[in-house]
Amino acid sequence: MSKKKILCVADGGITVEIFSKMKELEEKYDVEVQIVEDEDMSAMGPITDRMLLIEQHGVDAAPNCSSLLENCKDADIIAVHVASVNKDVIAACDHLEVAAILRGGYENADVEALTANGTKVINAPWRSAEAVADFTVGMMIAENKNIARGHKLLFEGTWCKKYTNQAYIHNMRMCTVGLIGYGYIGSRVVERLKGFGSRVIVYDPFVDAAKLKEQGVEEVVTLDELLTQSDFVTVHLRLSEQTEHFMGKEEFAKMKETAYFINTARSGIVDTDALVEALKTRSIGGAAIDVYDEEPLPSDHPYLQLDNITLTPHLAGTSCDTMRCSVEIGYEEIERFLKGEEMLNVRN
Repeated sequence: MSKKKILCVADGGITVEIFSKMKELEEKYDVEVQIVEDEDMSAMGPITDRMLLIEQHGVDAAPNCSSLLENCKDADIIAVHVASVNKDVIAACDHLEVAAILRGGYENADVEALTANGTKVINAPWRSAEAVADFTVGMMIAENKNIARGHKLLFEGTWCKKYTNQAYIHNMRMCTVGLIGYGYIGSRVVERLKGFGSRVIVYDPFVDAAKLKEQGVEEVVTLDELLTQSDFVTVHLRLSEQTEHFMGKEEFAKMKETAYFINTARSGIVDTDALVEALKTRSIGGAAIDVYDEEPLPSDHPYLQLDNITLTPHLAGTSCDTMRCSVEIGYEEIERFLKGEEMLNVRN
């Protein structure tokens, strides 16, 4: 019986060096691990562009990775970062059993076609959860305490001690933070906020309130209660048909005039026009945004005309640890498969 083959496709994010951990499986199991490189994705700039392209237009919008197609014929397991695992890849494989998409989502995999092929699809759902949770709390503090705004003004030669939110700059222990979505990231945001002494309330449209209570959430509320009570509203939902423009004109109208809106998830969750209007009319206090409908952010974007918003260039998941965490999660899942155990992150 021939060895099972694991084909890993490295790029500028998950490099050959990081993927080399998969080689340890050769020492423990009767497998061959081959690592190839996606030369078109050798830097984070093209990788970010590719991710956005696929998120907005689907897996077939991106070109195939030639090194993946050339080496996948006898692969039993494929592990990729941003290389597409589409119908062309499936057709090129003789017996693909597992497709490991080492990202938080499955955007660069044709999940329907893979499932129909009998291939198990897994991902690395909490790979950037720690990084995004850190960043989310940082964005709350930056907008509330004018950290980024003050930094910018100093570089422009202005010593500013009074800001548009002067009347509602609060310490975090005096604030109520409302989380919409309590998954891998949301739960970690809650853990960090405990250290500040903030009151935390949670609403998740996809998880029963009783289940949230079982997971340790102290205050589970309705969406209306969250919007009307929170000093910070932060979203941690996946983008789907059910969540597109989840935050729109009606939702922003229910928020406090002094409340901040935070988005480190996906831009499509928010109706951008409605958010801009809420900020322009001061119907909410401010916002901190890391994701956009178009990236890079156009120079004429209305966000750039506002004085009550903190903007960052899609940095929330950026961390030296995220890519290694991705491979560690994939490694553990593939090891479960090789041992005949049930994998934890199989897409149903």
